[in-house]
Amino acid sequence: MQPQEQQTARLIVASLLSHCRDLLGSQIQTASRSRALFEAIREYIDERYAAPLTRESVAQAFYISPNYLSHLFQKTGAIGFNEYLNHTRLEHAKTLLKGYDLKVKEVAHRCGFVDSNYFCRLFRKNTERSPSEYRRQYHSQLTEK
Repeated sequence: MQPQEQQTARLIVASLLSHCRDLLGSQIQTASRSRALFEAIREYIDERYAAPLTRESVAQAFYISPNYLSHLFQKTGAIGFNEYLNHTRLEHAKTLLKGYDLKVKEVAHRCGFVDSNYFCRLFRKNTERSPSEYRRQYHSQLTEK
């Protein structure tokens, strides 16, 4: 290979390496932006779980499409949007059931569930007991200690 050809080859390789570095950098930036957006949305849900949140309303609040919101939760959080929303609401319901003497219907409404029957079904599915049983069991464990 002639010296001029070697120089040309080096320039081509350097250019390719530079291009690869730029591509990798932009992928990392995109991933970190997606992660930051996901965290911001989670925080938004954690603060507003009692409001009538929907996939559409949350997506609109962040100026993204509902489909992208679902994609973001599946890819970044490995959980569905509704699954995360319900999990957050149920965790707050457990706190209310343990600490306050509210009716189950009131707990459901304070946690963002419009239908208290749906809340009870979902609660039983996730804890294997009804909200009333959960409260009773928690208070009986406290008195045993």
